[in-house]
Amino acid sequence: MNNGLNRYFGLDSHSEVLLIGHSHLMLAVDKVNFEAGIGHSVSKYCREGVNVADRYEMIRQYLSSPYRDSLKVVLYGVDQFMFTGEGLSKNSYKLFYPFIDEENMDRYIRESADFKDYWLHKLICTTRYSDALINSAIRGYRKDWSNYKVGNLDVDALKGQIKNGTQRHIHFEQDLIDCFEKTLSLLTQKGIRVVLINTPIAEPLNQYEPEEYHKIITYLQQKADSFPCIYYWDFNPKFSTRYDLLFDPIHLNVEGQKVVSREIVKCFNEEIEI
Repeated sequence: MNNGLNRYFGLDSHSEVLLIGHSHLMLAVDKVNFEAGIGHSVSKYCREGVNVADRYEMIRQYLSSPYRDSLKVVLYGVDQFMFTGEGLSKNSYKLFYPFIDEENMDRYIRESADFKDYWLHKLICTTRYSDALINSAIRGYRKDWSNYKVGNLDVDALKGQIKNGTQRHIHFEQDLIDCFEKTLSLLTQKGIRVVLINTPIAEPLNQYEPEEYHKIITYLQQKADSFPCIYYWDFNPKFSTRYDLLFDPIHLNVEGQKVVSREIVKCFNEEIEI
């Protein structure tokens, strides 16, 4: 099972480019075409529902592996909700149960889980795999990184949710900001370039809290302006009103993935040299 997961996430590959993010980035990048387009090996380590702290551990996991020596660039998924704890699972550490025998993930799970939960999964291997993880393992053996989101965003429904206050709000939780800063330091100190990549989100979400939205976009741009090895790519200005490319407010559909993946390949080839 773990062999399949390692293949799906690219944790068994000497990759030059590593994608780190949650489902926002997962559904935005066509791994096969991106890899072919840039001419470099790519690992796509994206997990649904992972927060900034989870992603820090995911990066440490890859950097602790025997495959770390080839890594040159990390594409790190960002958005206006990245410092908002609400809306993502508080139990996201459970996503990493299959890797509990690896040192850094063992520590992370031990710190996050209660005593009984930790030892149950540590001692009984079969408890580590949810249906979603089994599916990912199967996809790893099939080399299947496809986007299966078919359909289009209901814009009127989204506007109604915003009006009713049922959509997520933008917050700036200091522990998540600190963890993000720590992530950037970890990578840049190792000479790894970091691309902060903001893939399209529906425009109504980008507009409903304009001051907070501007604040986080400015913060990300300042990171890129302050460090020569950090880049910020924002695909919202070009695609956030292309509702035909969105499956829901934050996820691209199949056609959206094709379109945005081509744009990412273009930016990579123009700005990044390996």
